[in-house]
Amino acid sequence: MAAFVVVSSLLELVEQQLLQPKPCLVLDDTETIVSLREKLHFLQAFLEESNLKTEDPEAKEKLETEIQDVATKAEGQIGSKLRLVYLAANANGGDQCLVEEACQRLYQTMQQVVKDIKSVEIRILMLKPNLFSSSTNDFNEENVMVGVSSPSDLIPEDTPIVGFEREAEEIVGMLTKEWSMKREVIAICGIGGLGKTTLAKLVYEDPKIKYHFDIRAWTVVSKEHNVKEMLIHLLECILPVTSEISNKGDDELAKQLRNSLVGKRYLIVLDDVWWTIEAQDVIQLCFPNNFNGSRILITSRFREMCTYLSWEIIFDLKFLTIDESWEIIERKVCPSTEFKELGTSICFNCYGLPLAVVLCAGILATNKSLEIWKDVYETLRTSRISYDKSNLEVITSLCYNYLPNHLKACFLYFGVFPEDSSIPVEKLINLWVAEGFLMPERNKSLEEVAKSYLYDLINRNLVQIDKRSVDGKIKRCKIHDRVHEVCVREATKKNIMSLLNEKHALQVCRWISCQSSYWPITQAYYENHTSDEIHSILYFGRDFYPSRFRLVYPCLKLLRVLDLSLLKYSHGIPSGIVDLIHLRYLALSTIGSLYNFRFSKLQNLQTLVVSSWMGGCRLQLPSNILDLLQLRHLHLEKRYSQCFPSLIQENLQTLYWLKVARSDQNKNFKMVPQLKELGIYIEGELVHGCLEGLVHLHLLEKLKVEIGRVERFYLPTYFPPNLKQLTLCYTYLPWKEIYIVGKLPNLETLKLKDFAFCGSKWEQTEMGFKKLKVLLISRLDFTRWNASANHFPILEKLVLKYCWELKQVPIDFSNIETLKSIVLESCSSSLVNSAHEIKKMSIYEIQRREDQPAFLVDDLGTKIDLPNNEIFEEESVECSMEDSDERYC
Repeated sequence: MAAFVVVSSLLELVEQQLLQPKPCLVLDDTETIVSLREKLHFLQAFLEESNLKTEDPEAKEKLETEIQDVATKAEGQIGSKLRLVYLAANANGGDQCLVEEACQRLYQTMQQVVKDIKSVEIRILMLKPNLFSSSTNDFNEENVMVGVSSPSDLIPEDTPIVGFEREAEEIVGMLTKEWSMKREVIAICGIGGLGKTTLAKLVYEDPKIKYHFDIRAWTVVSKEHNVKEMLIHLLECILPVTSEISNKGDDELAKQLRNSLVGKRYLIVLDDVWWTIEAQDVIQLCFPNNFNGSRILITSRFREMCTYLSWEIIFDLKFLTIDESWEIIERKVCPSTEFKELGTSICFNCYGLPLAVVLCAGILATNKSLEIWKDVYETLRTSRISYDKSNLEVITSLCYNYLPNHLKACFLYFGVFPEDSSIPVEKLINLWVAEGFLMPERNKSLEEVAKSYLYDLINRNLVQIDKRSVDGKIKRCKIHDRVHEVCVREATKKNIMSLLNEKHALQVCRWISCQSSYWPITQAYYENHTSDEIHSILYFGRDFYPSRFRLVYPCLKLLRVLDLSLLKYSHGIPSGIVDLIHLRYLALSTIGSLYNFRFSKLQNLQTLVVSSWMGGCRLQLPSNILDLLQLRHLHLEKRYSQCFPSLIQENLQTLYWLKVARSDQNKNFKMVPQLKELGIYIEGELVHGCLEGLVHLHLLEKLKVEIGRVERFYLPTYFPPNLKQLTLCYTYLPWKEIYIVGKLPNLETLKLKDFAFCGSKWEQTEMGFKKLKVLLISRLDFTRWNASANHFPILEKLVLKYCWELKQVPIDFSNIETLKSIVLESCSSSLVNSAHEIKKMSIYEIQRREDQPAFLVDDLGTKIDLPNNEIFEEESVECSMEDSDERYC
């Protein structure tokens, strides 16, 4: 697998940097480059097919090691020479003689690399009969580039929950019944993988729980706990966490959390508790005893812990029966009758451990041959495992072994994230793209390929869906901590990842995951390590405020990924970043001026995320960032002005936020024709028609518009034709203009927030919203809403938040055959009652089949005071269990 990562990364470098036209590259003879690409495709295809079982595993392993060594050496040599070309082109206006000399050295290096790979290629062809039954033609480029329909193309659904119904009902009853008005602690106890978190989430999301408690909050404690991070996660479920809050110390955060809970009936979930004294201190200091039936629910694999914290209120989870285990597999796989006997034998060898069963189901669902089922059974049977840790290690390793190499790389990459991380999907995908181990497919962007890989891992049950957005898309994902252990172990064993924390020292390898509160790469470190193997540094420490540090050491000259989003830098940007010319992904949280920073030198940058970690401290940025021709995703805070590129930008897909000011007469959106997502922030009175150019963005699917200091905003006459999601915020439009939005032919999700439209009455007269599936309305001042089912014929979800004046949902919405749920938060009782009336009359509820979910009216109640809307960004109706890093909106 490590060989596959290096070969794919080198191949991506050749295709994206050497074969793509660049002004500074003077390489007249492309024959060598094309030959190098073909040989790398051959190696990549060999490694992908050699993932299967062979008769001579020792020969295969020896070849893979040789391939890894050759590719690693080649990547370092080509990357270093290419770096010299870029530096020469950027030095003193670009001395042509120096550039040509650097290009000649690069060319000579590539010739030698082709010779080195050819010698390996000969040995592969000599040994190929012992390893493969396929013909040489299997290694051609055509097969590598063509994608085929597979399970990865299927949008993952949430895994059905089996075997927890009785326990969930019992715990919900215990939490909501007023058997004690004191603040009580209830514990769910069981070994890892038994389903403690799954059961707790089932309880947490129960409608009775949502209705009963004023506040619900969730945090993961985990083995490597961080008290400050836990407090921030709990606060995030209660109120918007600003940079001012996140910069407070533990004592101040604990006090603020306690004050937020005083007088409220709350449910706090502490998931995966490992330690004792600190847990008791947090409970005593942060969670007031309001004598109103507040509850604390903990999960832990240690019974002593549960006894210590909750006295006698402990739920010991039971193991699954064979029938329950088979039901999980049957729902996932839908096997024929001939598989049942073998399947129940597999279930028996999972010993009733839900995680083991789910992982086995993932293997069987994607490998439906009888031989694979037999192999899984024999592996479990002969391992002589029990229900303890070794059981899950064997099964998880089995899952890993059955992955194709391209998925193995993506799976192991989860190891760079801290245990129990809730990972933004968009961030993960952009990191995968930057790393360069994706296999391109025809008619798909790299982001689409990455998404299909993620879906494949989810469908295999190796990755979990952690959070969906209001329109049902997967927003965050995570992996079970027991699966995370395998990722870390395998990536470390293959020397492609180094985990740096208080227990582990820094080791030179491809990916560096820094989980301690200091910066690892220093002058002292460089003096002992001159290797150029480091390609990625991701910083996950907290409370580190460096004023100065350098990033110019030769050991980082091939760096592709630098994620410093959690490191709070004080002086604009660390020195030396400008010379990291191979950088693809850069995320910074800083204060100070970046105005003089030469972003133009980072010619390979694909993703740029820049934010200020101090509230009210606005950054100064250069206005030519969009001139970076390889840039695909740009995430800046609002109020940052950007000029459109001087040349047509063919790669840019995501732009948050584009500031439009008074001086902008007409934005030339033709310069960014490939945009798929766009956020526009408007300040100052605009000329009428300023945004008419949006119609030229034919690929745009997601648009957010937010208004700052503007007296009057004008909707564009025409929107992008393929727009699927639109968010309007503070636009103060009259309701008579809603018909413009209603005419959008492909609009599926509409979010109207913070006085997007004003007026007491929404009179829907036009026949619009023909494809709208999700409608969210938050903090609008209308009192009456006249609309019929014909206006929203395929609406599936209606969300109303802080609509204090609205008294009734249009009663005819009961005739919308597709309407499945109405969610209300901080709305009037009459509005809630009207929603329940619609549920009773709903055609969907009356006609639904037994296997369909019931119509849901989710009343979140009047929970808290209205948040400060300057920093309030609603993306999901539910309170989230997520990291504080929200760069990806």
